Amino acid sequence: MTGVSSAISEYFQSVCGPTQFIGEIDDGTDPNTLGLNTIKKAFQNSTMSWTKKGDGQVIINFISTDTKKVTVNIMSGGDKIDEVDVAAGAKVTWKSNVTALGGKTLYLDRWRLGFLGLPGTGGGSLMLWVPHAAQGGHLELNAKLNVS
Repeated sequence: MTGVSSAISEYFQSVCGPTQFIGEIDDGTDPNTLGLNTIKKAFQNSTMSWTKKGDGQVIINFISTDTKKVTVNIMSGGDKIDEVDVAAGAKVTWKSNVTALGGKTLYLDRWRLGFLGLPGTGGGSLMLWVPHAAQGGHLELNAKLNVS
């Protein structure tokens, strides 16, 4: 039995073992650099910039072109960490750091109040990876809040 379990272990180690990222992500502004992905039109045309050398800040600039106030839930690694209200046509800046968010997925979920104050229409989401950075790192995300 030991031979079989050893063979299975070696197989899975060679296939599944190297899934951890080795090295650091290079600087870039292309959305694919950190896997930036949007769902629905709420965050369409959002942009980002990542540098592996930096002050360790994660800055999100919410830029609204919407006609109504919206709320954006900010989640990291599956946990809600903050909520930001953005008035119609306003710009709001939210800050954190690579130490707190690094190595996790950053997820933004936008919604509007609907009937009786319940979440209504105009939803959408944005997701990207926040990498670890030995030299501090700096991530700036310009999150467009569009009419949808």
